[in-house]
Amino acid sequence: MRQRDVYFDNAKLLLIILVVLGHAIEPLTGDPFLKAVYAFIYSFHMPLFIFISGYFSKNTSHEAYATKIISKLVIPYLIFETLYRLLDFFVTQKESIQLSYLTPYWIMWFLLSLILWKVALPYIIKVRYALPITLILGILAGYSGEFGYYASLSRTAVFFPFFLGGYYFEKEWLSKFFHLKYRLIGAGILISVLLTYIFLWDNIPLQWFYGSTRYAAMGHPEWYAGIYRAGLYVLSTFLGLAVLLLVPHKQVPYISEMGKNTMYPYLIHGLIRIAIYNVGLYSIINTAPEKILLVIGSVALTLLLSLNRIRVCLKWLIEPELNFLFRKKPVPVDPK
Repeated sequence: MRQRDVYFDNAKLLLIILVVLGHAIEPLTGDPFLKAVYAFIYSFHMPLFIFISGYFSKNTSHEAYATKIISKLVIPYLIFETLYRLLDFFVTQKESIQLSYLTPYWIMWFLLSLILWKVALPYIIKVRYALPITLILGILAGYSGEFGYYASLSRTAVFFPFFLGGYYFEKEWLSKFFHLKYRLIGAGILISVLLTYIFLWDNIPLQWFYGSTRYAAMGHPEWYAGIYRAGLYVLSTFLGLAVLLLVPHKQVPYISEMGKNTMYPYLIHGLIRIAIYNVGLYSIINTAPEKILLVIGSVALTLLLSLNRIRVCLKWLIEPELNFLFRKKPVPVDPK
C-alpha cells in the first residue's frame, strides 16, 4: 500500500479550505470582488482535488480495492445523501421528502462521481490512449443533453481526465521543480489569473466551472463551443500545477495532521451552510467587515472539522466499521 505523503495532506487541507470558502461566499457573488475570488477558486480547486484522488487510486489490483469503494464511499454517500435530503425537507418546509440517490444533492455529486471513477478505473486503464479519450469525451459531453445531473453524468465525464491524470502522475515528475524560482513562477501565475478575474468580473461565466451544463444551455450553441472547455482544461491544469508548487512538501505542525481528515469537513460543512442560509444569515451580510468575517469563519470551520477529535467523534458516521458486510478471503488448505 502507498504510504502516507504529508505533501498531499498539506495540499488536501488547502483545497478543502477553498471548497468550504467557495460554498460560503457563493450566495454573495453579486459582489464583484467575491465573484472574482469565487471564479478563481473554482478554476482549479475541484480539478486538483480530483487529481489527487486519482493519484491515491493506483492500487486497483489490491484485494481491498472494491471493499474500500463500498465502505469508504458508497455507504457514506447513501448516509449523507439521505441527511442532506432530510435537512432540505425540514428547512425548506417541502410537502414531501424526495430521496433520489441517482441524482445527487448539491455537493454530493463529488462522492457519486468518485465512486464511478474508481469503479471504471481498472477497466479504462487497459484502454490505449485512455487519457486523451476521456478528454475528448469530456469536451463532447457538453454538446449532448444526455449528460446532466442524473447520476452526475456530466461532471463525471467532464472531470474524469483529472482523475485519470492523477492516476498516471508520479510525484517525482514535480519534485524537481520544488525550487524558489519555480515557486515564484507559480505564485505569479496564480496572482495574474486572480487579477484578471478581478478586472473582468462582469464577464466571468460561472456555469462553465461546474461542468454540469451543456453548452447550448449556457448560451453557446456554436459547433466550436467545445474549444472553451478545452481552454478550461488547460487553465485548470496550469493553476493546479502552480498550487502544487507552492504546497509545503515537509511536515507542517497541525496542518499535515488535519489534511488526513478532509472527508469530514467536506461532508459536514454543507449541512451547516444549508442551515445558516435558510435562517437568513446571508441577508444581513452586507458590509466589507461582515464579508471578511464570513471568510475567516469559513476557514475556522474547516480547521475545526478537520481536527482528529472530530474524526474520533464522527467516525461511526463517516467511516463506519463494516467488515461484517464482506466475506473473508478463504484460507488456502495445505494439501499435506
